[in-house]
Amino acid sequence: MLPNSVLERFCERCPAAVMVRTTLERLLRPERLDEIFEATRERQYSQELLFSQLVAVMTAVATRTHQSVHAAYLAAQDQLGVSTTALYDKLRRVEPAVTAALIRETAGDAAAVIDDLPRATQTVLPGYEVFYLDGNHLAATQHRLAELRVTREGPLPGQTLALFDAQRDLIVELTPGEDGHAQERSLLPLLLERIRPDSVIIADRNFCTTQFLFGLVQQGAHFIIRQHASTLTYERVTKLRRMGRVETGVVWEQELDLQQGDQTLRVRRITLRLDQPTDSGDTEIHILTDLPRSQVKAPAVARAYRTRWTIEGAFQTLTDVLRCEVETLGYPKAALFSFAVAVLAWNVYAVVKAALRAAHGRQVIDEQLSDCHLMQDVVLTSTGLEIAVDPAVWAAVPSQTPRQFARRLLSLAQRVNLARYPKKRRGPKKPPPRQRSGKQNHHISTARLLATARDN
Repeated sequence: MLPNSVLERFCERCPAAVMVRTTLERLLRPERLDEIFEATRERQYSQELLFSQLVAVMTAVATRTHQSVHAAYLAAQDQLGVSTTALYDKLRRVEPAVTAALIRETAGDAAAVIDDLPRATQTVLPGYEVFYLDGNHLAATQHRLAELRVTREGPLPGQTLALFDAQRDLIVELTPGEDGHAQERSLLPLLLERIRPDSVIIADRNFCTTQFLFGLVQQGAHFIIRQHASTLTYERVTKLRRMGRVETGVVWEQELDLQQGDQTLRVRRITLRLDQPTDSGDTEIHILTDLPRSQVKAPAVARAYRTRWTIEGAFQTLTDVLRCEVETLGYPKAALFSFAVAVLAWNVYAVVKAALRAAHGRQVIDEQLSDCHLMQDVVLTSTGLEIAVDPAVWAAVPSQTPRQFARRLLSLAQRVNLARYPKKRRGPKKPPPRQRSGKQNHHISTARLLATARDN
């Protein structure tokens, strides 16, 4: 521990806040962020306002330390030295390539730390790196731009495709698209350029297209993707064979030949006949994979597909705990950059959670830790931490090796009192009672209702 009595008190009272701050200092090093910007920019340039300063302002918004971009600007205007107009002009011109590189490069730095933490990673399919693919359309913004004031329609500022590292709980790739009304599949060609060989992509049926599946194979990657009924041309090669059971139903398998022009791709179709239908009424789920049967059996494919919902949980945290969408940012590039900074904040938190899992066990953290309660405590403590602790205290953090930094995080994680952040377990939902329409009486007295209930 650094020889600082003030910092030691923070480590004793709220070690989670110190963990977040030290991880921010490591992953958001100004020189590193400016290096990423210079390596990927095309037309934009830095003059008075550095890219690293822009990331710092938006990080304060993403972590809800400040409630708006303007509030974050006011808190840092002495360090920024530019006007609010200059800040917003810089935001609306951040190039999508820079936004994507920000996530890709910092995720690599975060992965290096997680890999040096004991028991922090998990295995979904032995022998393979698994990534979940999903898309996210940004919510409609306010009509602040002059071009938006002539319509009542909701202006969509953009969308993204995200690749989620299932081993480390990191979002490692973000493909931004400025056309918020376009089909998610339109971004797949850009994403294919970044798919790693020998990785396994798990995705829902919206991404089940002939071009994408053949593209993955050409990249040397594999797939586990739910079949879309209308996007593939194929021929059945073998009959269905029962392959056993999983927790939710019976697993069957057959081979298909997918066709694209004069090309043919042999795949396995795993059919899961469910014990209980899905919310949409489906009784069967068809999953396509090119993984060899000798290495990955059909039940393992079905179980791996079920884990895809992990990325939905990440998006939920981005929305509920962090602030991934700023409704006042109407320009697409600004909105996409804001979302990316929230993803960066998620990856910072993923490093912190990896240290907590290493210290307390994965099952304990996943089942008992409330992300919301922990982050609220971190936000409430962060201002005092920034004021009370000399900035020079953090100077040694960036120079530490991943292993040294991992050991420091682990020592802090062991001091976290998990009882302060309990996750509430919700019981089974009860059917809602029948309600009166309220057409005649628009209001009612709560006190009278409670008195009637007591009398009865």
